[in-house]
Amino acid sequence: MVDCIALARIIQLENEARHALWRRNEDAFYREYGRDPLPLFAWFGNALDTGYAWFKTKKADRPDIGRSACDGNDCCAQAASARR
Repeated sequence: MVDCIALARIIQLENEARHALWRRNEDAFYREYGRDPLPLFAWFGNALDTGYAWFKTKKADRPDIGRSACDGNDCCAQAASARR
């Protein structure tokens, strides 16, 4: 039990020392945590981003050929003014 408490205290002191170093030198934080992600994770994230962008633009780029601004004889003023 005492060993676990001592180990927890050592970890806490190391974390406090690391945070103090980061407060003094911001570059130390970025050197420790600024590594590039693994290539597999980067590829998977890019694939998800590309797929989502393709899915969203697929609907927007679909042409509405059969639909006009004025459906029938009762055209609204906005549609009529847009055709002038």
